[in-house]
Amino acid sequence: MAATVFSHGLGRIGNTVTISGRVPDRFAVQSGERIRLRLINAAPARIFGLEFKDHRPLVVALDGQPVEPHAPEGGRVVLGPAMRTDLILDMTGKPGHSAAVLDTFYKGLEYKLVDISYAGEQPLRAQPLAAQAKLPPNPTPEPDLASAQRHEVTLAGGMMGGMGMGGAMMGMMGGGSMWAINGTAVMNDDMRHMKPVLTLALGKSYILGIDNRTAWHHPMHLHGHSFRVITRNGARTKYREWRDTVLIPPRERAEIAFVADNPGDWMFHCHILDHQEGGMMSIIRVA
Repeated sequence: MAATVFSHGLGRIGNTVTISGRVPDRFAVQSGERIRLRLINAAPARIFGLEFKDHRPLVVALDGQPVEPHAPEGGRVVLGPAMRTDLILDMTGKPGHSAAVLDTFYKGLEYKLVDISYAGEQPLRAQPLAAQAKLPPNPTPEPDLASAQRHEVTLAGGMMGGMGMGGAMMGMMGGGSMWAINGTAVMNDDMRHMKPVLTLALGKSYILGIDNRTAWHHPMHLHGHSFRVITRNGARTKYREWRDTVLIPPRERAEIAFVADNPGDWMFHCHILDHQEGGMMSIIRVA
């Protein structure tokens, strides 16, 4: 899924959404079949919150990493830029039936993305398939939480986001930095001279506490590594899911844990590209 862009108070969220490069009005299915959908948010700024009417999607993988199969929270599949979700969908509708897929993430901007449209043929099978089994895990090194070293990462900037009205307005008009990680804003022209926000020892376990002190969502992406999301706002996560991008709502906090097993300088940034280009990017060095 992708979106063309237009200016909006929430960022450049787009006014046209495409699915695999097209703008379809229907997604053809047959009653009784089971499909696996890999949803990839390729938009530069839009966050999607997808509801599959009359269907019960089952999440089986996140960012390419298997997870305990589960229904999405609140029945809605939320995808920030760069995030991926694998779903299992059983086509339980009757021949000739249709059901809407809605994007309801932005209040007041809800719309229908596409219709699931059933062919007028007989169902493929009389009885539904057995429950979906858990996918085998990828060989990702498990962080040792007991010995992990902790670091704090603070996200700031934007209107009402801790950098001050003057800096925010300059950033919005292209006259200066708007976003920051640990108090430092890095612009594209500074990337070659970027100093690491953190330097980690190769092979060691780490926990990063990411504190979003802004009024905006930030999908924070770490190159070169996958991490477990272990807490949100101080509460343990139910699935301790592996990810490479974690969406952090305004004024909220998440903790991620990983083994620094990939040497080099790795980008750590917000994947809303306006935020990245406005300063919310840095390097984590593994040496």
